[in-house]
Amino acid sequence: MKLSLAATAGFLLASGYVLAYPSTFAERSLRRGRPALPVDVAAQEPTPAGLAADANPTVMSGNWAGVVLPSPPTGQNFTGVSGTFNVPSLANSSYAAACAWIGIDGWSTSRTEGLFQAGVNFWTEDDKLTYDAWYEWVPDTSYNFTDFGISAGDVLTFRLFTLSDSAGTIYLENESTGQVVTKDLSAPPSPPFTDPQLSLQSPEWIMEDFFWYGQVPLADFGSIVSRMRLR
Repeated sequence: MKLSLAATAGFLLASGYVLAYPSTFAERSLRRGRPALPVDVAAQEPTPAGLAADANPTVMSGNWAGVVLPSPPTGQNFTGVSGTFNVPSLANSSYAAACAWIGIDGWSTSRTEGLFQAGVNFWTEDDKLTYDAWYEWVPDTSYNFTDFGISAGDVLTFRLFTLSDSAGTIYLENESTGQVVTKDLSAPPSPPFTDPQLSLQSPEWIMEDFFWYGQVPLADFGSIVSRMRLR
């Protein structure tokens, strides 16, 4: 399996790409509304390795791959991110899955900021393919776009634009079918959620081997090439 990304700049340009580790496995499963991991599974979570002190560190993760731009130029913010890619056709399997998503924020080591994101889950079960496009404002759970058709080979474009640290718009287009959907989101209420506002300091494009009653078997998605754009 191979993941390739080409980045172009809008209003802001930051150099250097890293493997992503925006949150812990257990946190991620809970944030996406998944069942809580058994204690013995969560305890096995590996510590990120290889976080260097230079400007473009590489972090190793057991279930993440992609890019994060960890900070904009001094005094500025990242206010938008987009990603375009071809939907993969997964290898036949009795059960396997993967997920591709883009987002703004989530890199913070303090875990006290929101995360504005959208993406698509790829599933194969008994050799049947299923694709679910979704959106989320962490720490709230994720929600699926309804009646949005996705097939293997389709070209999808996700665009996320923030209006402030507590409001944004998601634009999803299936360029192969012409179907378009938009979703306006606001930060979830605080309380009951804690610190849901965005810091606007890190965009990311991620491939994830996510948790669903434990870590799902990673699907063989072949090769995915994405174009990433910032503003």
